[in-house]
Amino acid sequence: MNTPNSTHSVETLLKVANGNSGASKVAALVLLSAWNSNDFSLPVAELSLLDGDNYQHALNVMNLRYHGREPQNVIADGDKKLNALYREWNHLEIQRKEAA
Repeated sequence: MNTPNSTHSVETLLKVANGNSGASKVAALVLLSAWNSNDFSLPVAELSLLDGDNYQHALNVMNLRYHGREPQNVIADGDKKLNALYREWNHLEIQRKEAA
């Protein structure tokens, strides 16, 4: 796994997620689901909202996880940045039904 590409992809998706575009939510979900898939889920069909470059960045982040690496570990201040992203997008957390 090429760490410089992974680092660039995580940083790029963070910028998109912190922006104000139709792709911001998708970029946030890619990162948050790679960070904590128990609480965040990425609907695969929404990847089509990304342009070609950002779609490739999303694939790089997924590939990073496939190889057992976490997005916060490939960027400077990763825990701080992912926690800030969480605070911005925590309304997207998976809503679980309580057991009957």
